Amino acid sequence: MKNLYSAIICLFILFFSISSTIFPQWSSDPSVNLAVCDAAGDQALAKIVSTSDGGCYISWFDTRSGDYHVYLQRLDPAGFELWADNGLLISDNPNFTFIVDYDLIVDHNDNAVLAFCDSRNSGNLNVFAYLISPEGNFLWGSNGISLSTSTDFQAAPKITETTEGNFVFSWVVDADQSQIANQKLSPDGTKLWGTDPILIQSASEGYSYPDVVASDNDAVIVVHTTVTGTFPAQTVKLRATKLDADGLFEWGTGGVMLQNLGTISSFSVPEVYSDNINGALAAWHDDRDFNNLQSGFAQRISSNGTIYFPENGAELSLKTNRHKFNPVAAFDPVTQQTFTFWMETDASQNQNGISGQLLSPTGERLWGDNAKIFKDLSAPFTASISYLNALMGNGTANLFYLVGNGSGLNQTVEGFACDANGDFIWSGDFVTLSNSTQDKLQLASSVDNNFNCNLAWGDMRSSNHDIYAQDINKFGELGNPIVPVELQSFTATVTQNTVTLNWQTATETNNSGFEVQRSLIPNPFSKGEGTFEAIGFVPGFGTTTEPKSYSFIDENLSSGKYQYILKQIDFDGSFEYSNTVEVEIMVTKDYSLSQNYPNPFNPATLISFSIPNDEFVSLRIYDVLGREVAQIINERKSAGTHQIEFDGTALNSGVYYYTLTAGSYTETKKMLMIK
Repeated sequence: MKNLYSAIICLFILFFSISSTIFPQWSSDPSVNLAVCDAAGDQALAKIVSTSDGGCYISWFDTRSGDYHVYLQRLDPAGFELWADNGLLISDNPNFTFIVDYDLIVDHNDNAVLAFCDSRNSGNLNVFAYLISPEGNFLWGSNGISLSTSTDFQAAPKITETTEGNFVFSWVVDADQSQIANQKLSPDGTKLWGTDPILIQSASEGYSYPDVVASDNDAVIVVHTTVTGTFPAQTVKLRATKLDADGLFEWGTGGVMLQNLGTISSFSVPEVYSDNINGALAAWHDDRDFNNLQSGFAQRISSNGTIYFPENGAELSLKTNRHKFNPVAAFDPVTQQTFTFWMETDASQNQNGISGQLLSPTGERLWGDNAKIFKDLSAPFTASISYLNALMGNGTANLFYLVGNGSGLNQTVEGFACDANGDFIWSGDFVTLSNSTQDKLQLASSVDNNFNCNLAWGDMRSSNHDIYAQDINKFGELGNPIVPVELQSFTATVTQNTVTLNWQTATETNNSGFEVQRSLIPNPFSKGEGTFEAIGFVPGFGTTTEPKSYSFIDENLSSGKYQYILKQIDFDGSFEYSNTVEVEIMVTKDYSLSQNYPNPFNPATLISFSIPNDEFVSLRIYDVLGREVAQIINERKSAGTHQIEFDGTALNSGVYYYTLTAGSYTETKKMLMIK
């Protein structure tokens, strides 16, 4: 049994998404799903995180070689494996006969960051960290980085990337009083908080179940339980501790209490999330009324330690005679509202359902005191609900979970999406993601930039536990991930009265092409407001995951400032606009030679000139005796303004003259070299 603890050159980098789909490896059949690993032995405790391109990483523990080893697989947006079949071996170090929880995140460079425990250090269970590039390279060495060599039992590491791109790890140390260890690594793997980790500890309290989220200025917030007493008469509270960039206790060693009543169940693991604006959000259940009924609560804390919701947490539902177990949350950073969902049962825990609540920024119940019922209580002993996963969409919330049968097997992966009114938004309300009849365990999920959700779980459809996965897009469709035309760059350059536009895509989906639009600023016919007009069309490449380059030339322009925008159009007529680029055209009508700058100079100076026609040009430097000392230009030049740098390193200090000759035009100016 497994234990699971001159010219204006404009460059814009931009991305836009369209509601397009591709033909993927992902299955559209809930009875099939995607086999991520079906190797010999057991695969367990899948984790999944999304990458910026719409793909994902999936990790797991694996006994194909007899011991619990760690594997990782990377999938592209369509669900195709980018590494070896059945995954990349991350660590084959020795391990215990059971496994404890671990963590997987993705950083801003799309590297996978893992932290897990094994017994490579003389049989002690210690924590190790690995950084794996998108190409599968081990950036922190083939054997990772040891975060601690303590002989105490260590477990359940959690990871966050800070605002400055460093990584903080938090985990449990099972000493006389359990502690929370914390270490920060730089991107190159340097330990920033010293050789030994920083401990959150107390002589009178034990600390457990840590989770860590990024806060402001390279700091982190660690949320953890605080325990006194002995089992089963334990008092369990919930605390938030902030460590600044140097690992100092910003809120003092006592932190800020999120639940100070001590009524949290000993084996209840609070769910912790970042609010994506430097604060933390936690959800849990407790029996503070001592009526043998668990109720769900949530609390949010800011980067300065301010509590947003009522003291000891906002209660999610006041519905009587019900347990509200294991609440999960999804925070909307736009509205600052919190979606929460939980498994609801009758008092005897024979019937199971799902309810939810939307909390205001101050913790008020927006769906009523009795909350919303999404899945009503089942008939006795016919179904169970477990492993709830909540993910934030674009103003909507997605919930995924396992549904078990009367015999205790989790046979179905199911989910739904709802809006801020609590209304279902997918056809049929509920979507079945997997309905193979075999047992499923440890559901994990992630959401990408295009609001596709990916799920991974352990699955017994063969003789052993394997790892399977499934996608679902924001419309509730399986096997059709939304993958945008990803515009990586869009530039505009000017040569005389001609503008050259260049752009590149990383991926394309159903891309008919790009309509190029131009606006003159200001437009005298629209009171200074620029009006775009279509000036051309460049065909796209349809659907491709290969980078593609495009260009468009706009010629014979008059002087003025211009803006350009791309209208990317799908084959079905849907479209999306890029950002704009701006250029300035300066058409020269006369000859001119400008004074060099700087002047005096040492050793270099800039010389500018303008010519109205394409013609042969010479630019020469003379000393005070009229001797030529340098020839800068002696070639044909296009009409317009030009600028050239003259390096006088080889000259002595003194007065020099530079002469421009273009056709019948000649002009000379004086400059001073001072060394």
